[in-house]
Amino acid sequence: MSLPLRELVDQPELVNQRAQPLDWDELLYEYERALDDDLALLAGLSEAQVHFKPDPAEFSIAEVLTHVAGSDRLFWRWVKLLSEDRRGEINSADLKSGEGADNAIGLEALRGEIEACRALARTAIDSLPERPALHSTSPHPYFGELNSKGWSYFMVLHHGIHLRQCERVIGAAGFPPAESVQRPAAEEYLQPRNRKTWLASNEKAKERTGAKAIERKNDKAKKRTVAKPQGRTSGKARGRKRA
Repeated sequence: MSLPLRELVDQPELVNQRAQPLDWDELLYEYERALDDDLALLAGLSEAQVHFKPDPAEFSIAEVLTHVAGSDRLFWRWVKLLSEDRRGEINSADLKSGEGADNAIGLEALRGEIEACRALARTAIDSLPERPALHSTSPHPYFGELNSKGWSYFMVLHHGIHLRQCERVIGAAGFPPAESVQRPAAEEYLQPRNRKTWLASNEKAKERTGAKAIERKNDKAKKRTVAKPQGRTSGKARGRKRA
């Protein structure tokens, strides 16, 4: 299932409605797909790229994803409380725009944050009551009253919205160019001594590479040039010579 982001943003009341027919396994599946999209975005990006800010007032990719991860930690707690009919323990003031954004986090730690959200979601859904209290709701300032399923569905939408934000960062002027991850460097790899040595034992590899090998090849080439016939003599010509 692919969430219709534009439709849900334009009609916020649909978020809670669309969540209700889904079972918890489906909601978890959609949430993990959203996490996979985040990880796919990070694949191939460098530290400079994830920390690039198009403008001092705008978020970097690192800030966007740490904000989303921090929000998810809060929302999964709310899912648990609502499912247990403990609405009174939720403080809506805890929901703050941009909360948790961190531009100092490293790339590997950022991936770890995303995987931590996956583990948290699985634990939260595994620990739900046998019959979650779906009548219990908590308000979102834009999407309205959401029950435990509604907040789970909203998290998927939240990831999708911020993934588009990350794509805009990548398309912004001044975004750092990609860095080569080739190892070893091309100049080193293309040296004769470092090519194709894995095809033979060490001794044979030494014989096939390096200055001596090149010298032997040059000698063979010279011999072939000397031994090459200068031209062919036709059968008639040979007959006239014998006559």
